[in-house]
Amino acid sequence: MAAFCQSAGTRPTRAAPPHIIPLRPASSWLGPSLYRLLLGFLCGVPLAAAAGPDRPADRLLLGCPIDALPEVPQLPPGNPLDERIELFTDRAELDIDTGALFEGEIALRRGDAVLTAPGGRYDKASGRFDLDGGLKYRDPATAISGREAWFDALAGELRIQGAEFHVLTVPARGSAGSIEVERDRRLQLKDVTYTTCATGDEDWLLRAGKIDINRDTGIATARNARLVFKGVPILYTPWIAYPVTNERTTGFLLPAIGRSEGRGVEFQIPYYFNLAPNYDATLTPRYMSRRGLEMLGEFRYLWPGHDGELNAEYLPNDDITGENRYLFGWDHQSQLGRGWRATLDATTVSDTGYFEDMYGSLAATSQTHLEHVLDVEYYDDLWSVLMRLQSFETLDESLVGSDKPYQRAPQLAVGMFLPDGLLGLDWRLDGDFTAFERNTGTTGSRLYLAPAIALPLDYRGLHFEPAVAVTHTAYYDIQNPDPGIAEEPGRSVAIWSIDAGAVFERGARGGGGWLQTLEPRVQFVHIPFSAQDDLPVFDTIEPDFNMVQLFRKNRFQGLDRIGDTDQLNIGFTSRVIDADDGNQYLTATFGQTRFFTSQDVTLPGGTPIDSNSSDWLAELGVNFRRHWKLDLGYQWNNEQSNTQRAQGRLQYRRDGRHVANLAYRYRRDQVEELDVSAAWPLSTHWSAVGRYDYSLLDDELLEGFVGIEYQNCCWGLRLVYRNYVASRDGEKDSAIAVQLVLKGLTNVGDSADRLLERGILGYEAD
Repeated sequence: MAAFCQSAGTRPTRAAPPHIIPLRPASSWLGPSLYRLLLGFLCGVPLAAAAGPDRPADRLLLGCPIDALPEVPQLPPGNPLDERIELFTDRAELDIDTGALFEGEIALRRGDAVLTAPGGRYDKASGRFDLDGGLKYRDPATAISGREAWFDALAGELRIQGAEFHVLTVPARGSAGSIEVERDRRLQLKDVTYTTCATGDEDWLLRAGKIDINRDTGIATARNARLVFKGVPILYTPWIAYPVTNERTTGFLLPAIGRSEGRGVEFQIPYYFNLAPNYDATLTPRYMSRRGLEMLGEFRYLWPGHDGELNAEYLPNDDITGENRYLFGWDHQSQLGRGWRATLDATTVSDTGYFEDMYGSLAATSQTHLEHVLDVEYYDDLWSVLMRLQSFETLDESLVGSDKPYQRAPQLAVGMFLPDGLLGLDWRLDGDFTAFERNTGTTGSRLYLAPAIALPLDYRGLHFEPAVAVTHTAYYDIQNPDPGIAEEPGRSVAIWSIDAGAVFERGARGGGGWLQTLEPRVQFVHIPFSAQDDLPVFDTIEPDFNMVQLFRKNRFQGLDRIGDTDQLNIGFTSRVIDADDGNQYLTATFGQTRFFTSQDVTLPGGTPIDSNSSDWLAELGVNFRRHWKLDLGYQWNNEQSNTQRAQGRLQYRRDGRHVANLAYRYRRDQVEELDVSAAWPLSTHWSAVGRYDYSLLDDELLEGFVGIEYQNCCWGLRLVYRNYVASRDGEKDSAIAVQLVLKGLTNVGDSADRLLERGILGYEAD
């Protein structure tokens, strides 16, 4: 199979469905570093390009040990940016007619690069420079040695026999039977090997019979390339081409393979089109043994002030459903200048089961709607403007028409904020006009205006802010009104508030540079009652009570209801902070709302609230003994004397490989869930991973997996068995993920690392 691959880092591979992982392009293994170092030293290419990416020296500790690097002599200090070639030698005989003879070690330096040889001869007539006993080369990124070498100054050719090289920034090593560099900047390597394993360890090798690199085109061509793991060939291609620069090039990307219960065995091989410097495309045939052949396409573009991406997927005559299946998505951003910008984000699918069948992950199948939205926005120091067109495609077939969201066709929102304006006041204006459309139920338009003023006063950690806002809402062109809804209803309500708080600090007991804070906050809100039963409800809900909601003035989220109230919101926060580095080791917060009058404004079907207080809220976060972290949250209903919500998470994390999590989530009559996950080394090379997410309320496993990992410095293997809820109706699925990681080259198999990083909080795959 012929392949035509691009260089690593020049273009990301297409995001793949669960259980599928694209192989990293093989072009990262040799071309740029070795090619640039030779051209940089011999042909005058700046060594900044030869040195490669900057990496700290201790980065090498993450890879296999590097040994047997060529030694270079101690030379006088030089300038890394100096392009001149400096020559150092023990003894030299120079003849103006015949050339030169160098006895003893010679060293040539250009910038940070040093080339040495035991001796050498230069013949002026032929222009040939022979290096006796081979050569040794070092720069900050690369090391190379050769058994014998010569350089033809007239022809501009270099040949190295029996070459060994180390790419220090990976780190990696390899060899070549011969290396030839020609004047036209063509580079040829024969009998090449490459690996990231330590010297003496050849668990995996990439071999190629011949590699030709063309500087003018930036393309390398390898022949008879094969990947060998534990002595077993696992990949072979008679011909492969890839760029050795950061330039993109047209051709095949490495294939992706995998399996799933719903789709069977999967195979896809992307073909990349480098159409122009500012736009490109990828076409990917995707074969699924249970469903057929699907085509996936991606088009990316970038113009001054504009960029975006188009995605399309099409499966004709699904072997299971018999239907044509498709997905189309467009994501676009435009910077229009002078504070204006526009964004478009829209995805549509052929049917409500597309994500369940084609992707099969809980995250994908939990989507109930797909959003189609076009925004045009303006911002400056005073004003903000939003113009929006928005609609939704419903995927959850259980939703009836009255439960589906409205289209905004269109919406115009305007905001103005002037701090410390006239009379020292903060002046604010919020405005919104939206036309709501839907096939079922009441439709119409809504105008909302809310001018507001506030007087913020701050003094030595004390804060006091009285504020007043006047809200006016009017509805127009009401169609199909529900019973009790007026034809053109309206409402005007004032919102009065006083917000006060403080931050107190003291040294914690025991000293040691610890600070403890006490941060009380109180907020009084008065909103008079205004009958609103004749107003339609387009986008308004009453959100759950939580810490964020505690200091919201309107208990409703949305503009169709302004909740009447006389209430006092009370909250206290205390922190323990390390004064030396600012790290926070403890934070504790609790709060409650006290009501002085009943709350009579409701949503349709709701009942007035006649309560003296809200639930109590409490949160606690503790970091202790360096690696431990505890987070607790609690909500207590004082009137019913019961727990409404509770959650807790205990985590131990020494690093990305030593992680353990224990979490509990509870919401009365809705959720009670226990989640345990861990990744832990069993020995130097072996680790165990697992997760158990169980619904105590439903007596059902939501997601569970168990696996084992093997890691050494040059390769790794992950084997994970997974059982999980894969659809909205609770259907289960299972899979076995096997991933072989050849470090510094590619991954082969399923995306087990993605599964582990998502399922185990704090885990980091190598």
